[in-house]
This record gives sequence, structure tokens and C-alpha cells, in this order.
Amino acid sequence: MPAVFNAGQSPAFIMKLTTATMLTLLRMFLIPFLAMAILYSRYGLALLIFLISGLSDLFDGFIARRFQQKTRLGALLDPMADKLLLSTSFLLLTLPGNLAVAIPLWLAVMVFSRDIFIVVGAVAVALTTGFTKFDPTIYGKGSTFIQIVCVLTVLVANYLRWNPDWIQWLFYLTFALTLFSGVHYIYTFTKRYGEFENVEKK
Repeated sequence: MPAVFNAGQSPAFIMKLTTATMLTLLRMFLIPFLAMAILYSRYGLALLIFLISGLSDLFDGFIARRFQQKTRLGALLDPMADKLLLSTSFLLLTLPGNLAVAIPLWLAVMVFSRDIFIVVGAVAVALTTGFTKFDPTIYGKGSTFIQIVCVLTVLVANYLRWNPDWIQWLFYLTFALTLFSGVHYIYTFTKRYGEFENVEKK
């Protein structure tokens, strides 16, 4: 069915601001409120905001696939929203304060280092080879999932003022998967660059 545009509206704007994209923007809009809730020790509220953000992530992906709402803007904003949400959570749940359970500094450093490397590596490959389509790998998805579980568990623990012994093993698992996915991205970037150099030599 052809799209119908109102007078004065840009077709490109209509195509980009889909329902899926607006859900992604909502997730980004909630990040400052999540930060304030954690800083003011309102862990129940922080937990609620984090869960709403997670649900919006599920729904925007489903809507984009089900109703053919995949756009370049959405493809750019969705991983950015995820990174900002998790990075903010890891940072604030590492800071000393009124926390029953804090995320270890070494884990937060690993998460930030991996994300910075991915961004820098993707930009470097894009600038040198022109390749810009970096689909998430199963290891990257697994790493993101365990990071979400980690943040969710820490928020629940702080809301209940609960410090289970096994949570340290969750931190170790999160560290290991984050490190492994980072190494896999190094392999992917190296492979892409190697393919580009081989084409250039021909």
C-alpha cells in the first residue's frame, strides 16, 4: 500500500520515525531517570525503569520485524540506546555509596573497554574499507544478555537489601563473556580489513 503524506511533511521523516524507532527513543529518554533513581537510592524505581526499558527493546525489535519498520535510523539508535542504558547502569552501580551490592570496578572497566573498542574498531573499518554493516554476532548478543541479567540482579539485590554469595560468580561469568565477545570482534574487524586489503591488491 503506498504511503500517504500530509502537506508539509517530509516522506523521509515519516519513514524514519516509525513506532519501533519511537520506542527506541523512549528507551533513551528513560536513561536520565534511571540514573537519578540509582543516585538517590530509589532502587525499586530504578528496577521498574530498567524493566520498562527492557520491554521497549523487545517490542521495538518485534514491531520492526513484524511490520517492516526497519530503518537506518532505527538500526543506528537501537544499539546506541542499549549501550547507553547498560553503560549508565554499570557506571552508577559501581560507584561507592548506599549499595548493598556493587558491581566490581574491574567488571565495569571491562564492559566500558569492550564498548569503546567496538566503536573505535567499527569507525576505523568503515573509514578504511567503506564497510558499515556490522551485524551483531551470537557472542555479542550473549554478552549483552548476561550484562542485562547482571544489572537486573544487582538492582533486585539492592532493592531487597540482599547480598547472595553466588552473585560473585555472575560477575565472573559476565566478565568472561564480555571479554570473549570483545576478542571475537577483534577477529571480525581483522577479517574485514584483511578482505579489503586482498581486494585492493587485485
